[in-house]
Amino acid sequence: MNSKADLPAGVSLPLNLGLNDGTYCPQASLDAMQQFNSRTALRNYTDANNDRLRSTIAARDGVTPEHVFLRNGSGPILKQVVPHVIKEAIKSSPRRVARHLLAKNGYPIITPRLTYSKVPRKASELGLTVHMLPLRPEDGFKLDVGLLDARLAKQEGFVYITSPNNPTGNVLITRAQLEPLLQRYPSSTFWIDEAYVQYVDEAEHEYISPMVARYPNLLVSRTFSFAYGLAGIRVGYLLARPELVRELDKQLTDYRIGMLQEAMVVAGLNDPEHLPFVRAECAREARVLIDGMNALPGIEAFPTQVNFVFARFTDGRTGAWLKARMAERGVLIKAFEPYAGERYDEYFRVTLGITAENLYFLDVLRAVLASG
Repeated sequence: MNSKADLPAGVSLPLNLGLNDGTYCPQASLDAMQQFNSRTALRNYTDANNDRLRSTIAARDGVTPEHVFLRNGSGPILKQVVPHVIKEAIKSSPRRVARHLLAKNGYPIITPRLTYSKVPRKASELGLTVHMLPLRPEDGFKLDVGLLDARLAKQEGFVYITSPNNPTGNVLITRAQLEPLLQRYPSSTFWIDEAYVQYVDEAEHEYISPMVARYPNLLVSRTFSFAYGLAGIRVGYLLARPELVRELDKQLTDYRIGMLQEAMVVAGLNDPEHLPFVRAECAREARVLIDGMNALPGIEAFPTQVNFVFARFTDGRTGAWLKARMAERGVLIKAFEPYAGERYDEYFRVTLGITAENLYFLDVLRAVLASG
């Protein structure tokens, strides 16, 4: 199974099993590139503040352009903004300063146990206090908002929620659940990471983003790397109160999003066909992977609303073991290392690919499991 001759037509090694690999780049974005087909098309700068892109995003997300902070990907936004917000929150209160100096507990991070790990992992490495809320498979990985409420009643802090969640693939919080918390705890900061939200139809789940205009303690981050299939152009954004956006903009240079990037993103946002296509493709291919994995002994694969499937071993094997064995055969999956005192040994995550890739993945998985 580890030779190119064994692969379906059109599939090459190594596989990265992703719908964000350029295969599904919005057609409107490709059409938009036609304006750059001359030798002089790129000789001028775009406008310094990317006003066209900000306005397009704002119109889609129910905010004003002044709420939109742009960077080259959502990862750099997290790295820049999370420490800034926590630092400013601690500095604003002598009581928080004292708690921080004594126990690094001035403005703790509150986040689910199974989530995008870079935020809690980095905080833990820096010695900051991190409170982990449970997400249990027997509860369908649902977030207990009551536990979050109780934690905030004890002390204000920085709430980080990825919704839909990475890696469990489900929506964690709704507008109806979030709004009372925003009102009850104005001194806490709520960061909702909606990196994968475009995989979910707004008819099924109301996006959190429009609430930013009403609540200054709410931040929402987004990226074009996943559902829009534009990972290669590196554009992400944060929706936040205008005064925070101005502070963040001052830390960076102008012209950070180039003309080509801006044109592709605007075209993608204006393409009415792309997201419905991606949602339908993901739903179909997710069913293939989930059914295929659940048919194998010792594996449980969970429902998903996004472009990856979360699974676990039920027979004592580990995600790290599977990751190594699959990599030997040219297939890349994600396993989870321990952090902040938590372990995730039995879990692994598989990003959806096209049909040929998904079927090949299942073939390789069966071979690996059969070999021991």
